[in-house]
Amino acid sequence: MEKRFKALRFMGTLYKILGVINGVATLILAVGICAVLVLGGAGLSDFARQYGAHGPEILVALGGVLLGGVVLILGSLSAISLYALGEGVYLLIAIEENTRAVATRLQAFIPPAEG
Repeated sequence: MEKRFKALRFMGTLYKILGVINGVATLILAVGICAVLVLGGAGLSDFARQYGAHGPEILVALGGVLLGGVVLILGSLSAISLYALGEGVYLLIAIEENTRAVATRLQAFIPPAEG
C-alpha cells in the first residue's frame, strides 16, 4: 500500500525529535542549575564571611536542589508531551491506513447492491 501523508509523517517525526531534544536539555539544565546554585552558594558564603556577613548557606543549596527539581519535573512533562504528540500523529495515520485497507478488502468481497 502506498505511503500517504508525508507532511504528517514529517511532523510526527519532528515532534518526537523535539521531545527527545527537550528531554536531554531538561536533564542538562536541571543538573546545571543544581550545580551552579550549590557551588555558587558556597562561594558566595565565603565571600560574605570575608566582610563579616553570615548567611544561611544551606538555604542556597536547598533552593538550588528545589529549583533543579522543578525544572526537571516541568521539562520532563514538556518532553513527554512533545513525544506523545508525535506518537499521536503516527497513531492517526495508522488508523487511517487500517481503515483504508479494511475498506479495500471489503469492496473486493461484497458485490455492489442492485437497486
